[in-house]
Amino acid sequence: MAVDDRTDPAQIIARVGNFANRERALEVWMYLATQAGWQVSLVPDMPLDVDARDCGIVEVEGLRYRIRHTPRVRTILVDDTGGRVVHRPVFDHAAWAEPVLEPDGFVPYLGS
Repeated sequence: MAVDDRTDPAQIIARVGNFANRERALEVWMYLATQAGWQVSLVPDMPLDVDARDCGIVEVEGLRYRIRHTPRVRTILVDDTGGRVVHRPVFDHAAWAEPVLEPDGFVPYLGS
């Protein structure tokens, strides 16, 4: 599979729901990234921001990503608390990747 044909890691969304733990959310995201054709490895012993719902840091072919588990995807909530059924759009939890940039904001340029 050519690099250009693969889904960018930042676009991979693992719909794991609100009740998945961080380890499971990380596993599912890594599985989906591998299925998309990326070589993914966990970066051990990296500090995580638990309050920001970090799951872990991964390296995807030389670039690092922070995997988070937060409300990220749309879903429909069926609410019947008022005596009648109402469908409301809400955000549900998912695992997703955010690029880890250098402290100075440097982004490696891989242009031709």
